[in-house]
Amino acid sequence: MIISVIIPAYNEEKDIGECIKSLKKQTLKNLEIIVIDDGSTDKTREVVNEFKEVKLILNNHSGPGTARNDGAKIAKGDFLIFVDSDMTFEKNYVKNLIKPMLNNEKIIGTTHDNEIVKNTENIWSKCWGKVRVDKKGAKDVKIFRAIRKEKFLELGGFDSKYGYADDQTFWFKYKLKPTVAENTLCFHKNPENLKEVYRQSKWIGASIDKFDLPFIKYFVPLLMYLISPITIILISVKKCYNNRNFNIFFWMIIFITVRYFGTTSGLIRKFYFKKNFR
Repeated sequence: MIISVIIPAYNEEKDIGECIKSLKKQTLKNLEIIVIDDGSTDKTREVVNEFKEVKLILNNHSGPGTARNDGAKIAKGDFLIFVDSDMTFEKNYVKNLIKPMLNNEKIIGTTHDNEIVKNTENIWSKCWGKVRVDKKGAKDVKIFRAIRKEKFLELGGFDSKYGYADDQTFWFKYKLKPTVAENTLCFHKNPENLKEVYRQSKWIGASIDKFDLPFIKYFVPLLMYLISPITIILISVKKCYNNRNFNIFFWMIIFITVRYFGTTSGLIRKFYFKKNFR
């Protein structure tokens, strides 16, 4: 049995090596690792090429959804696993992620039950949050981390029109949610500087799909600018309260300001320029 791990990468020279090393340490050894370079302009390709057994696909920059689909097309495995290039994993992650599908043929895909941030010493990462997925909230996750290849192709793969959320395509289109696989711990990096925070927020903003009224939506960015002073303060207070940590309030104000205007910029990019990928 072959398991295909698909990793989209766009300018990930700092992290892609650690991700691959973590996968090579998995207790389940029969892994086919496929990296799809999504038009990187840094040294991502050079880093990946240091791992001779890793398959590298070179794409034009078109977003992670397209990259994942291209990886799935050449994958040899019966099961596909989708991870990000800034993730690392506990040694039994892959084994436990596919276990529910091996035990029950009716289960088409799974998600992990514990995803924590690994760079919490960084102040901007700390402002973003320490936990992405916990065991209590995992049941509400709509991202398929593992899925049967046959089913993935049958469903048509991921739809790039959803941008940042393209890995939730099967929920948006078919209301399908993954089964939570137990004991699947992974680690994920948060943005570590304000430039990264802005770019990530811009990408998320360009993927927001909640404004259906074609005329009114063009005024949303302007409205966000007008109400920004009070909104930024309120969001900052709420974030500090939720984190039970008001010692970082000054830094939180800066962080939320950058996120807020990054999101607004993303909305402008989506509404006026029809672009929703990084």
